[in-house]
Amino acid sequence: MPQTLAGWILFALILFFGGASIATAVKLIMSAFGKTSQSRLEFYAAYIFGALLVVATALFIWIETPN
Repeated sequence: MPQTLAGWILFALILFFGGASIATAVKLIMSAFGKTSQSRLEFYAAYIFGALLVVATALFIWIETPN
């Protein structure tokens, strides 16, 4: 578990971006099966949330790793 305030903030961001990535991925999968309409913004949202998830995870590991 996180030991610093910055670690807790990054942990919360990881949870948020993970959930947002899953939500946009589900929406894209549903649009592929024809259940919902497809929007170009959903592709951008999936890429952005995925990239932010990777950045937050990398920062979390960097901050919480003991020297």
